[in-house]
Amino acid sequence: MSAHVEGLINFINKSPTPFHVIHIVRHLLNSHGFRELVENEPWSIRPMDKVYVTKNESTIIAAAIGGRYAPENGFTLLGAHTDSPCLRLKPNSERLKEGYIQLGVETYGGGLWYTWFDRELTLAGRVIVRGNGSGAGGTATEGRLEQRLVHINEPIACVPSLAIHLSQEIKAQGFNPNSEQHLSPILCTSIMEQLHNPTLQGLMNTGCVNSSTNPCSNTCPLPLPNKHSHHHPPALLRLLSERIGVSEQDIVELELYFADSQPARVGGIHKEFIHAPRLDNLFNSYAGLHGFIESLPNLSSECNMRLLCLFDHEEVGSTSTQGANSAYTLSVMRRLVKSLDTSNLSASNNNNSNNNNSECHKCCHSNIDFYFEQSLAKSFLVSADQAHAVHPAWSERHECYHKPQLHNGVVLKYNTTQRYATNGFTAATIREIARLANVPVQEFVSRQDMHCGSTIGPLLSSQLGIPTVDLGFPQLAMHSCRELCCTSSVEQAVRLYSAYYENLSKIWYCCNNNHNNDNNNNDNMNTDEEQKQSSSQSLTMSMD
Repeated sequence: MSAHVEGLINFINKSPTPFHVIHIVRHLLNSHGFRELVENEPWSIRPMDKVYVTKNESTIIAAAIGGRYAPENGFTLLGAHTDSPCLRLKPNSERLKEGYIQLGVETYGGGLWYTWFDRELTLAGRVIVRGNGSGAGGTATEGRLEQRLVHINEPIACVPSLAIHLSQEIKAQGFNPNSEQHLSPILCTSIMEQLHNPTLQGLMNTGCVNSSTNPCSNTCPLPLPNKHSHHHPPALLRLLSERIGVSEQDIVELELYFADSQPARVGGIHKEFIHAPRLDNLFNSYAGLHGFIESLPNLSSECNMRLLCLFDHEEVGSTSTQGANSAYTLSVMRRLVKSLDTSNLSASNNNNSNNNNSECHKCCHSNIDFYFEQSLAKSFLVSADQAHAVHPAWSERHECYHKPQLHNGVVLKYNTTQRYATNGFTAATIREIARLANVPVQEFVSRQDMHCGSTIGPLLSSQLGIPTVDLGFPQLAMHSCRELCCTSSVEQAVRLYSAYYENLSKIWYCCNNNHNNDNNNNDNMNTDEEQKQSSSQSLTMSMD
């Protein structure tokens, strides 16, 4: 097993929620010399700095500033997402029905919910508590709120299927569970809860306590005394209290998600498959992060600012404070440019420049806002999200000449209605980088008579005005509780993303410079003014 395959498996197993993803990413960045910027404090950066900033502890933007960077130079961006379809605990989750204590959940994203049945489920996320954690049964500082990550790394709940003998309609209609009625995981039986919590003896039985106050007695929450503003099963609160080391009274809010407790692993007769939850899109979060880090050794010769952006809420539309469809990315990019310490920048760039045509120009500092707008036109974005490999049992669901295969390299995604942001020039750029990285390239176009998914690519491209390519690596069973990809893709992805960070500014500059040279040599009979107009138009076309 290669180091990155093992690394991806460990990353997935330790990242059941976006909060855990950011916790791991932060730790790895810190170990490679990055420092954290705080959003509500002043920033100061300079060339060769490595920094990051987080939002909601579920989104992170990391920046590595090139040694030859100046404010008018571009950004080399890679974006992926930290979230995956799952079941999220409701604010009032307590349910009692037919002698079972269940947990009310909401479906998050567009999951294949039938795959969540008969799975051994774990619970993870964050708990908001009062004080600084004085320990279970102790007192805490009044009014101070803290976040505690929790991962109950063992099966504590399940959603059992209905026996075939009791569901004859499945044979004719197929299995189509109702997400409100059928997806509430069973936590325990009321009998065992009474044995483990004597204070509840006499209150719990096989139906609601008082049907007159609960007209929907078969589905309403059990009206048990609760010292919290919300209602969760006492068994769950006791478990959380033990795991995070605070008293139940200090638990203020829960933001918890169910996940499959079965760990990711390598399988197949040739050990070529990775069976794992959340490959969409922890695969590209991991590969993007490690490609970003592995590109750092040549940062001193870099003209651009390299950004790694890992967003939350892609699976539900990205419209949130920490989502890609917000002002957050543009705000961070602008602040990074404005925070640049330019005291010795001009001399440094002059020393690194061979002549006036150097790809890194001497910096003028009189108008940072102007340079920021200029830099966007020199920037490039890779939107990295997983792609659909052709399925042997449903191969007709793919367009017949665009069937991505496992082991066949990166997948470029195209869509004329802009569900993907790839165009000819951005695709050509990635093809050249893939050639340098020795990574094969394949293409995906959806059938004209089928719905096409989308990514953060079109959202960021339209908001930032940055040329974008949508790409990913092939996998099966996307949005299942357990997905499948191939081992070779992991190494290919890290290699491609590292080459992207290392080479984009060189390729991008050369392409634009060649456009200018071509236009200047096209027609020697043109007037000087005509040549300027032609060059300007060509450059605009290439950058857009």
